[in-house]
Amino acid sequence: MTALHTRLFGLLATSWGAILIYFYHSTRVKDYLAADFHHFILFGGIGMIILGVYSIINPQPKKDSHPEINDHDHDADCAHDHHADGLAHPHEHEHEHEDCESGDHHHEEGHGPLVTILLTIIPLTLAMSHTRDKLSNQGLSKKGLYETPALTNAGDIPPFTREDLEKRVSKNQHGEFELRMITAYYAAGDREIQDIFDGLPVELEGRIAPEKINNEAGDRMRVFRSIITCCAADLQVVGVSLQFPERSTRPKFEDWVKAGGILTFETVNGTVLPLLKVREVVQAEEPYSEFQLRQ
Repeated sequence: MTALHTRLFGLLATSWGAILIYFYHSTRVKDYLAADFHHFILFGGIGMIILGVYSIINPQPKKDSHPEINDHDHDADCAHDHHADGLAHPHEHEHEHEDCESGDHHHEEGHGPLVTILLTIIPLTLAMSHTRDKLSNQGLSKKGLYETPALTNAGDIPPFTREDLEKRVSKNQHGEFELRMITAYYAAGDREIQDIFDGLPVELEGRIAPEKINNEAGDRMRVFRSIITCCAADLQVVGVSLQFPERSTRPKFEDWVKAGGILTFETVNGTVLPLLKVREVVQAEEPYSEFQLRQ
């Protein structure tokens, strides 16, 4: 590898590091990674810039660690190749000397570092400038927006009562429990927990999406949250159906809201689903990151 190649790859590493720091500084990273991991993006970007700058300033071309082997091979290749009769053809002899003296050896090479850089930077730049940093409704559907909660058995779970709920979950000014979305969602999959939450005044916070389940009357929407372990790659979407009273004001799709009302459960095609009968839906301040960590 020549010094020029080293500098070009150093430029590539510096570009990658700058992009990572840009994602950290612009807060776009919050749409891809849990907050606890953001500092790794910053440190990684700084490390790549240091490596890239060092390669640009101090390139070290690759040297042959065994020059004597190459010399030996070169001498052997350039030796006179005589025929069996001990004589060499004069024209053949002349061409051999020309090749050896010129040292012209042909090696097949790839497309080179400049093309590698362009094939990396151009798609990356286009992706950064055209990505919405969020899933479409179709993408949310694939991540579980309209899936039903799995039915679970609470036999191995410690007993949970209304008194436990009163102690652990705070209430808003209207006396509604500020319930986590994932709690309301999975309550529908546990028959014992359903008895505790059924008819409970709760407040759910999340983003609004269209409702596609049991919405023939057109009076429903869905509020959802994104649940992750570390990053968007393991994202799961959980949602609860909102049923609005007649002539009530409804939010727009993709609004971030707080929805208060009575949590109930309904059976649709043999599956128990959570349903919030809305008292009020108000716009809320969107959090720094809309992800909730699995707990």
